[in-house]
Amino acid sequence: MADLSRSAIIVFVILGCVVFTLIGYSIHFLATNGFRDDERSHEIPHEQAVYMRQLRLRDLHWLARDNGLKEPPAPPV
Repeated sequence: MADLSRSAIIVFVILGCVVFTLIGYSIHFLATNGFRDDERSHEIPHEQAVYMRQLRLRDLHWLARDNGLKEPPAPPV
């Protein structure tokens, strides 16, 4: 075992890196359910969208008031 050439050591190191990468990939694949969790789009209910818009407009008006604007800015589209 002590008589390994430099090229054999390099091959073993590269092989170890490939094995380590494949193990990491497989763990990540199992942990993320096959990478399918990244593609989900969440549809929010209409009531929540209206509520979130009301909060954004309220905060926009508060920012305008705090910065001394006389009339509130036009709501974003």
